[in-house]
Amino acid sequence: MTSAARWADLKVRVVSAAVLVVLGFVEIWLGGTWFRAAVAVIFATMIWELAGLTNPQRPERAQAAVRLGLAGLAALCLWFFSDLGWLGWVLLLLPALGLVAIPRRDAGVVAGYGLALMLAGAGFIDLRDQGAWVFLWLVAVVVASDTMGYFVGRLIGGPKFWPQISPKKTWSGTVAGWLGAGLVG
Repeated sequence: MTSAARWADLKVRVVSAAVLVVLGFVEIWLGGTWFRAAVAVIFATMIWELAGLTNPQRPERAQAAVRLGLAGLAALCLWFFSDLGWLGWVLLLLPALGLVAIPRRDAGVVAGYGLALMLAGAGFIDLRDQGAWVFLWLVAVVVASDTMGYFVGRLIGGPKFWPQISPKKTWSGTVAGWLGAGLVG
């Protein structure tokens, strides 16, 4: 791979990262309703993407993925903006259970990921409620991992870490990501 080809995507990555850093920082700093709404949209989008990626591509199943994403959005909004007690926990289960209802391979595993996404969304709110600095620290750990992994992986290269899941990720980039996260953490 030539040097220019190795870094061909760097400009797009830097520009998109700059935009996301500004938007993310503003949302985290503002907290409250704006942050909760952003988290609900982001995690509902993840549910939609998970539903779409894990089933055969048929038009009716694509519509089901959209409905599951909207169910995730509704559940998270009700969780974030209402005091529903135990019913809030039940609502977080619904999108995960919906993932099982659509025929797919490994439905239980996919539902587990769906539930993990819903709980992570709720956890983001709880973490942000501890203060903006706590949440920004977590973001810094993730950014350090991604940045170190990208640059070291591109510079050193080497054997692939898990080609079926992430075709370009190398062992050198993975270990560098761990080290970057550890140093910032």
